[in-house]
Amino acid sequence: MALNQDGFTRKTYSDLVDEMEEKFKELFGADINLASYTPLGIIMRVMAFFYAMIWDAIEKVYNSRFIKKSDGVSLDYHGSDKRVLRNPASNAYVTLKFVGTPNYIIQAETIARTEGDVQFATLEDVTISLDGTATVQAISVETGGYNNVLPQTITYLLEADENITSVTNESKADGGADIESDASYQSRLLRINESNGKATMTAVETALNNVVGVRSANVVTNRTMEVDMQGNPPKSLHAYVLGGAKEDIAQALFDAMSATSQTVGAQEVTIADNSKNQHVVRFDYATEKMVYVKLTITKTAAFEADGELQLKNAIIEYIGGIDSNGDEQGGLSMGGTVVMAKLFGIAYKVNGIEDIDIQIGLSASALQRTNIDISQNEVATTSLQNIEVIYNA
Repeated sequence: MALNQDGFTRKTYSDLVDEMEEKFKELFGADINLASYTPLGIIMRVMAFFYAMIWDAIEKVYNSRFIKKSDGVSLDYHGSDKRVLRNPASNAYVTLKFVGTPNYIIQAETIARTEGDVQFATLEDVTISLDGTATVQAISVETGGYNNVLPQTITYLLEADENITSVTNESKADGGADIESDASYQSRLLRINESNGKATMTAVETALNNVVGVRSANVVTNRTMEVDMQGNPPKSLHAYVLGGAKEDIAQALFDAMSATSQTVGAQEVTIADNSKNQHVVRFDYATEKMVYVKLTITKTAAFEADGELQLKNAIIEYIGGIDSNGDEQGGLSMGGTVVMAKLFGIAYKVNGIEDIDIQIGLSASALQRTNIDISQNEVATTSLQNIEVIYNA
């Protein structure tokens, strides 16, 4: 039986061909010719092909009952049952600085762009001051993580304006995110199962990780009546968050923490409770630590044409960053150590690697064969450009 006390076992195309061949011989005689070029053999294999598709569908239905085996819409159904929806793709926000003619009004929805044509629209009218400058919030025209552009990169106007001399962004754009992947959503739902109620560290971290655009979160609590080693005051909660809009983060933190906790951090947001009382919620954004990786490999004939790309993507999936498909991989959690031994295990999963030497570091000029320790308020990340692959002769 396909379904028994051990679970469900799907029948493959070859399983079906074997079973059908056995049944044909039972009914038509053991000497029947069922070779692939005979009429009966062809009919039997066509039937097995479509039966295999039915078995695939049955397996998907069976697996859809479990979070760990679900994907796509089935995974969304699990989330909706828990009132936790998949994070949609989101826009990035940035502050733009314009230089131009004093008293000139820059209209809302004025579009500035990067050299690569990532566009941002201003959110409101702004008047250039007497010193010839004006700052205004802008939102990316499109959604996606690629809109989180670096400082000093938004330097062009979509339509030239003689009253605007220049435009730039002095800080990085934040908040842009791709639609949440199945792997990330699945991991988040599993973490929610581990979190019961509110006001626990796990519950607070889960709430922060549920905010759109947040890649990772870590919560440090001081339950004592003394200032701790990190300088956190007594009975305080210090959240470190990577990504996300600060208003959304503060609201999630306020909703999940205990009523008596005080929050710590450089970011401050005022939140109103149900009685319209004002509360200041504080937290800090985490720091990304760029990891550089150097791989020296000896390959065999089994090493595939895109083997190098497979290798880089696998390392990015482990550490975190943007892979070759443009997908953002969550990678290590905040404060997670980059472990050399795990990198070796990941690398050897790529076909055709006979031998490999790995060096890692926080700069390209300081690579070592040791783990990289990441502090509680930091998260490791890497990129395709910072993973170097060298081939032994």
